[in-house]
Amino acid sequence: MSCRLDKDTHDLLKQRLEDLGGVSFADFVKESLGLLQAKMPNIEEIKEKAYDEGYNQAVEDWQIWYYCAACGERIDMDPNDDDHKAMIGYMKEHRWGHPSCHRQ
Repeated sequence: MSCRLDKDTHDLLKQRLEDLGGVSFADFVKESLGLLQAKMPNIEEIKEKAYDEGYNQAVEDWQIWYYCAACGERIDMDPNDDDHKAMIGYMKEHRWGHPSCHRQ
């Protein structure tokens, strides 16, 4: 079976199918008629999953942490918390810096 569409309708349908994750025209028609119970991709779920994966990777790559002197468990720092500010103060007080800066 086929159908004739004007260009604007054809372009709109093509874009809609792409937005739905590349669903075929046949599956789109079946879904519209209630004949197919395929789950269409939920764009918000996709965005949330991508954000979570990116955030978790950033935490893994960039999280600042240290070990507790009493129990030995890891303590994660949050930017500008007291422990983060103390670390910055300690490094400044003890003149930590770039190796190239210390060579000058």
